[in-house]
Amino acid sequence: MLTYFPYWDVSWLVAISFTLGSAVWVVNGFFSLFPLLNPAIRFPGEVLYGGGITAFIGVAVFEVGSCLGLLEAVNANRTGCFGWAVAHLFSPVGGSASTISPDREGCTHHHQNRSNLVGRPHSQDPDPTPEEGPRAWVWFPSPHDFHARYSHDLGFLASALQCLAATVFAVSGFVALPGILNHMSASLTDALFWTPQLVGAAGFIASSLLFMLETQARWWRPAVGTLGWHVGMWNLVGSVGFALSPGFGYDAAPGPQFQAALCTFWGEWGDQRSSGL
Repeated sequence: MLTYFPYWDVSWLVAISFTLGSAVWVVNGFFSLFPLLNPAIRFPGEVLYGGGITAFIGVAVFEVGSCLGLLEAVNANRTGCFGWAVAHLFSPVGGSASTISPDREGCTHHHQNRSNLVGRPHSQDPDPTPEEGPRAWVWFPSPHDFHARYSHDLGFLASALQCLAATVFAVSGFVALPGILNHMSASLTDALFWTPQLVGAAGFIASSLLFMLETQARWWRPAVGTLGWHVGMWNLVGSVGFALSPGFGYDAAPGPQFQAALCTFWGEWGDQRSSGL
């Protein structure tokens, strides 16, 4: 795990992005909760700067991971081609991306074409049969593919919903930055800080349920023996914490503010557990 870094595999990049983003959010939870637990250890700017900056970094990294997760869903069973696709996208026309090392079992590009030494951008088979074996990497599905395949794919729908929710949730991370949050009125804080968290968390809950359903043979039977089900379950736990936090946060009284920070704290740990799995 710590000696193998398949940076060309989008699935690995998704896992790393979510793990790093969740780790930053856990740090954010300490900055937000501990000053309320023990005001004696609070230092100037701890919540505003420590909490605000880590919140922004966390949502930024999570947004990147969500976008990569959507690419992963579009290219199911060919995630090993991601490195080749990126290198080919930025390489000169006609150039090859022979320095990338994708998964040979799941890539249909020149890495699989062993008939020549260097390799060419695509296989030179005079009679290709795209229906057989894995298909080539795609960045955007065509309208036909979207309606015929992806609109019925729980994995794609969950990833798309997660990406959309992360984008909405990122608004609260942006306004949490020092110089923005501390200059907003109470009503503006409710509208731009707490509400995006609530809407984004609702999207996370829905996407987590879809990820869990994707692994289940029956919609009512939990797939406790499947790792993917536990990933979705812990993501659901974290999402519930994120959803409860703004519910308390709308009230500016000390008690509800403490509960908001507490819900964020255990929600971030649930999300961290999901990312680690």
